[in-house]
This record gives sequence, structure tokens and C-alpha cells, in this order.
Amino acid sequence: MARVVGGVGISHSPQLSIEPGGWRAHGDLEQERLAQLNLPPSGRTPDQIVSELSPVQIAIRYEACQRALARSRDALLALRPEVLIVIGDDQRELFLDDIMPAISVFWGKSLDDRPPGTESYPSTMESAYPYYHASKDETYQTEPDLGLHLVSQLVESGFDVAQFTEQPAGRSLGHAFTFIYRRLLEGLPRLPLVPIMLNTYYPPNQPTPARCVQLGRALRAAIDSWPPGRRVALVASGGLTHPIIDEKLDRRLLAALESHDHDDLARLPVASLTEGSSEIRNWIAVGAALHDAHGEILDYVPAYRSTAGSGCGMGFFAWARANA
Repeated sequence: MARVVGGVGISHSPQLSIEPGGWRAHGDLEQERLAQLNLPPSGRTPDQIVSELSPVQIAIRYEACQRALARSRDALLALRPEVLIVIGDDQRELFLDDIMPAISVFWGKSLDDRPPGTESYPSTMESAYPYYHASKDETYQTEPDLGLHLVSQLVESGFDVAQFTEQPAGRSLGHAFTFIYRRLLEGLPRLPLVPIMLNTYYPPNQPTPARCVQLGRALRAAIDSWPPGRRVALVASGGLTHPIIDEKLDRRLLAALESHDHDDLARLPVASLTEGSSEIRNWIAVGAALHDAHGEILDYVPAYRSTAGSGCGMGFFAWARANA
């Protein structure tokens, strides 16, 4: 049977790949949209936010993120995985309004990164773009046998998962998945991928936190029953809270993951899981799947980029199963 060895959770914010001098400019671009979203205000006082935006403090935060990325990479490689199951969200990359499944598993032979071009991203993301997309079409090898097994076993467990084996024409594998290979594991041989897409962003069919816990548990049972005795690691991609950073919620999530408090994970407020913060759902599912693994917070970096309190709560977490 398959050997679940552990996994990691990492943010995939462009700020991880934008030099410190560009953080404020990136934050300035989003102010009009923030006003339209009418999100709850930051939990920090204006003076506290201003102190986070000094060039010195931004540089400190940036360097902390780089160290945490390296620690996350090393933790994942130490598990010696042979297959990666990445739980991420699709942001209108493979799925559009023609269909937006709550939970989907791909089990075809490969998926392509079909780069949309730098013009599709804000100008402040120029340095981050290569960590999301290649300069031309690029193929990612997947693990069809495991993908099919997960679909069939999840259905047996009561999950009506969407499944597909053919990539929609003109649509690309999303950055939640490419980032893991292009940034976290940059330059390394690429392991086979099983992508699981959660609809975290788009109402009305987003899985609740409680459903994500249930999914993680069912997913683990499905992986454990996969006949090939290969080493499987899980990756939660995205988050934590953004565009407005909610440090309290981020720290609550990380503490619950570390203590395996799945009841608290299930109680995380749905109303707070909007926009980029919705990607916390990916972490909940992975945490529930790795219920018997030692969990460790590698770092948490509240990376502010504007006086509105916008930015990204950067989370870095590792799980490892003993004797795996």
C-alpha cells in the first residue's frame, strides 16, 4: 500500500518573488479594488501598519519569507516523496463559469502550463510571473492511476467529486500548482503530480471548513488503500489571509494544525474565508489528511504592503510521519 510520508503547506503570494522595494507599489495598485470589496478592516492600528511598511521592516519580512521557503523545500525533500498530491484552488484557469466544481480531481496523463503572458498580470508582478508560468507551453506529468483511485474511493466515501482526464482547450494548469514546482522546488526533477482543485473563491458552492476536514480524512483513507507502495506527500498551496491580513485567524489556523484540533479547524468562520483568505480551505484538508503526522510551524510572516493593511499572511508549515 502507499506510504503517506507527510507534507507541507506554503503560501504562493507574488510577494515571495517581488523584491522588497516593489511591495508598496504592488499594494498601491489594489486600493481601488479593496474599496469595492468592502472587506473588514485590519486588526492592526494605523500606526502599527505604518511601522510594518518601513523599507527596513519590509526587507526583514522578505528575508524571513525566503528562509521559510528554503526550510519548506528542505522539509518536503527530506520526506523523499515519489508522488505529490497538491491541493490548490483554480482561479478561472482551468474552470470558468461553464462549470465550477466544488471538488475536482484530474486523472489524465498530463496537464500543460499554457502561459497567459505577462500582460495578464499587474506590472508590479513582472519578477513573480516566471514562478507562476513558463515562457512557453510546458507539460506536467501526472499520476493517472492514483488520481483514478482517489476519485473512486472518494465517491465510495460519499463525495460527489468532479473528475476529468482532458484539459479544456485554451486553458492552463493554475498557478497554485505550477508555483510548487517553479518556485518551491525550483530547478529540481519534477515529481508526478495529482492535482486536487477546491473551489475556494467562487460562491455558491465552496466547501465549508467542516467539509474540508471530512475531505481530508476521506482522502487519507483513499491514499492509504492505493496498492503501489510509493511514497506520497501532500501539499497545501495558497493563503493565508489576504488581501487584508488577519493575523488572529492565521495564527488560530496554524495552532489548530499543530495541535491537530480538527474541531477548531471545522469551526473556522466561513465569513472570513473570502478572496485569497479562502485558500485556507486547502490547508484544512491537508491538515485533516495528516492527522497522525507531527506538525510544525516553520514560520508565519505577516507581509504588509499598504496602509490599508493589505498584503499576505505568509504561512509555512511541515508535517512528517514517524518511521515513514
